[in-house]
Parts: sequence; C-alpha cells; structure tokens
Amino acid sequence: METFSIAFKVGNLELDAIVTAFDHHRRFKVEMVTNEHDPILLQRLTAGEWKVEQAGQRTISEKGFAAIQEAIDSYLEKIYAAHNILVLTDFSPAATNAAKYAAAMARSFNSINIVLYHSMSVPLTTEIPLQTPPPAVDFQQETLSKLEELKNEILPLTGGGTTVTVRTDERPLLAAVNMLAEQQQLGLVIMGITGKGNLERVFIGSNTITVAKECKVPLLIVPANAVFEKIERVVFACDLKKVSETTPTQAIRTLIHKLDAKLYILNVARDGASFNPATINELAALHRLWDEEHPEYHYTDNDDLVQGIMDFTKEHQIQLLVTVPREYGFFEGIFHRSMTEKLAYHTHLPLLLFREDK
Repeated sequence: METFSIAFKVGNLELDAIVTAFDHHRRFKVEMVTNEHDPILLQRLTAGEWKVEQAGQRTISEKGFAAIQEAIDSYLEKIYAAHNILVLTDFSPAATNAAKYAAAMARSFNSINIVLYHSMSVPLTTEIPLQTPPPAVDFQQETLSKLEELKNEILPLTGGGTTVTVRTDERPLLAAVNMLAEQQQLGLVIMGITGKGNLERVFIGSNTITVAKECKVPLLIVPANAVFEKIERVVFACDLKKVSETTPTQAIRTLIHKLDAKLYILNVARDGASFNPATINELAALHRLWDEEHPEYHYTDNDDLVQGIMDFTKEHQIQLLVTVPREYGFFEGIFHRSMTEKLAYHTHLPLLLFREDK
C-alpha cells in the first residue's frame, strides 16, 4: 500500500487529491479529504485502460475521471522510469562500483537525480580497527567528505544531465531507505552485494538481505565486478503461483520500454510442475499479462531453481535478471559460494528485485 498526492484540473477548477495505491498499482482509492466516507475507487487494467469501480460521493464528469487517471499515470511513470535513484554506500569497493553503475544507468535512463546515502549506523570502511570511536562531529564530517569524493567520482559518468546529492544520518539503513523512498519519490534503490571486512565470505551482505526483504522500492543489486553496458536482453524469472495477483506488470513493462530491451520470461519448475494441470490457469494468466510485449517464453525443469535460472542467463547472454523473490533461499542460491568457479561466470549479472504484493 502506498499513498501519494496528485493535482488535476476539471474545467477551470484546479483540484488536489490523496491517492492510495493497492495491488501493485492496479487499484486506487482517491480522496479529496482524508478518510472520506465514500471515496472514488479506480482499477487500472493490464493493458492500461481504466475502470471506475466506485464513483464516490462527488459528482465528477467523465472528463474529470480521465484527468484523475492521467494524473495517476503521470505519477507512476515518474516512479517506474526511475527519475530518482537512491544509491547506498558503505564506501567499500563493491559499493563504489555500484555507484558507478548507477551513474551510467542514470545517463541511459535520463534520470533527474541520484541520492548517495550512507547510514552512520553502518560503520565506515577501514583497514585498521579503531581503538576508540571518533567524536560524532568528526565522524559525520568524515562521512560527508567521503560522500562528496564519491559524488565527484561518479558525476562525470551521468553525462551532465543528472543531479547528484549526498545524505547521511544515524537512522538504521532500512528505515532510512523507506523514508527516503517516500520523500524523494524514488523509483529505484541500488547497492552492491558485498559489505566490508569478511562479508565477502558470506553468501550476501546482511545489509543487502535486510533491504531486499523489506524495501518498498525496486532494488537493483550490483555484483562487485559488474560494468554497465546498454541493456538489450532482460529476463523476468517467475513461478506460476498467483501470477495476476503478485506480478508488478506495469513497473516491469515501463522498465523494459525505458531500456528498449528484449524481454524473456522464464519459468523454472521442479519435477515437471510446468506441465501439471493445476498450472494451466496460471499459465494463461501469464500470457494475458505479457503477450502484448511480444516476449520469448521459456519453460524448463530443474530441481535447482537458481541453477536453472543461471544456466538460462548464460545461454541467452542475459544482461539483467528481474524477479519477485518468494523465498530466502533464492538469494542464497545466487550469491552463495562467492569464491568458487561455479559462481564466477554470472557474478557480473545485476539482479532487480520487486517486492511481492501480499
């Protein structure tokens, strides 16, 4: 659930409304005042058409409803197209690489603003352990200096059309991310996959896991050696469970259009589940959601879900993996064994996660 405000015009009247979005931005409650007794209820259909489910207590013309719908569409386009990007950094090499990737992506997206953020609840990278903590003022100044250095390093990569700002505070990382998401109307959060010290021995940095599980905004996880290049091939890896209810179709569709990329849709099933009669309705729903985009559909069996996805990305030279993860093991499978040769061939592959709508 997400709440935002819109401005729209009906005749000569300029009006404001409070919009609450549900169901992956497919249903909307529109109120002229908070807690309105009989609000407007709208549904945005898969193909982009609108349906008025409840007209509300106010007399609004067809043109008025069209103006409201256009205002909502404008807001969603701004969000989905990643006009505003948050980059999280702990100043590790992986985080710095993620910031460079973000800057190059912002140039490709024509993004308006990048916010570089460091949570001071996450200690600064240092090769020599500190014997005593530095004074708070000095610590904050050091953080700001590092952020400014990083800003100056990535700014040329944006092509000059993107503003880069810096932020730091003592909020816990996840709380800060979700607060900034609302304040800055973020369309994307970007971070690296490894933290500091010995975290490279762990399947994925604990901060990344925390953000990935609870972030309200799509999260792009950038591997430590990824280099941005024009993204031409994107795979959406999904299962066949509650497809219509849980798939953020419009957000993914906007991303694909922005990239002008070819879309592949991959279902990896265990034990022949793709051919189970119980999945027929879900398969039909999948096609209803995506056929308009003319994707390539692929279905494969593999008892190892992640291995099946990774084999596919290698075979088809995929440049971006998109998914709505449903289980913790998905992360572990992709980023586990970071020192092994098995993982080496796909550590370059960025992973874009959309939160499941529950």
